[in-house]
Amino acid sequence: MRPDIDIRSYLDTRSGLVVVILSSLAVLAIALLGGLLQGALIPEAPVDVELTMLAVSLPLTLIIPVIAVMMTAGEWSDRSIQVTQLQRPSRLTVLASKLLSTVLVVAVVIAASVLLSVLATWIGGGLLGEGADFTAVDRVMTTHVTALLATLAFSLAMGVLTQSTVMGLLAAIGFPFIIGTARQIAMLAGSETLDGVLRALDLQAAATVLGDGQAEAFDVLPLLILVVLPLALGAWRWSRREIG
Repeated sequence: MRPDIDIRSYLDTRSGLVVVILSSLAVLAIALLGGLLQGALIPEAPVDVELTMLAVSLPLTLIIPVIAVMMTAGEWSDRSIQVTQLQRPSRLTVLASKLLSTVLVVAVVIAASVLLSVLATWIGGGLLGEGADFTAVDRVMTTHVTALLATLAFSLAMGVLTQSTVMGLLAAIGFPFIIGTARQIAMLAGSETLDGVLRALDLQAAATVLGDGQAEAFDVLPLLILVVLPLALGAWRWSRREIG
């Protein structure tokens, strides 16, 4: 298992490098904007780190799927997986290495985003607001980070299952949006039955209650349906799919 090879191979590609650079600039810009805007719009109140992290989480919900799907499924789409398998014949070892390398890269992205949110909150509170409010930093480290990790888990599952960059991105980005919108409609319509069914497919909501420490046994169901099962099916397909 060589996750360092997979990380280098991703960063050595033009598309991977562009994604990393643009993602870094976007997170930096949103973090600073979130911290400064709070101080500018509400100068009589302290700048809240949770609101800054909430702003940063918006681009991350797109950045994380792009990185995860490209790192896991990219070589299948451009057919360079043939070269990889010639160099490292064990298919499941290659899969495990790609999963580990993706987790490491995204973990660095999330950690950097949290640090930037804290820094931007401190800057915004010092320059424009009435100081910085870090009382919700524990919620940032639990609820918000857990939700981002759920996005990573689902994106990995879709990348491994589809083994296609386009299909993986459509699933990783589109499915949570559809489920979230459908739950809003179900709640507005007062349909508890439909909302209960959709809740079993809402990984983000399950991750949020898990981060808050209020998870129930039912909240494990989205993890099983949307992460464990697709990963198992994807690993089975990965080990048997014809290359070429």
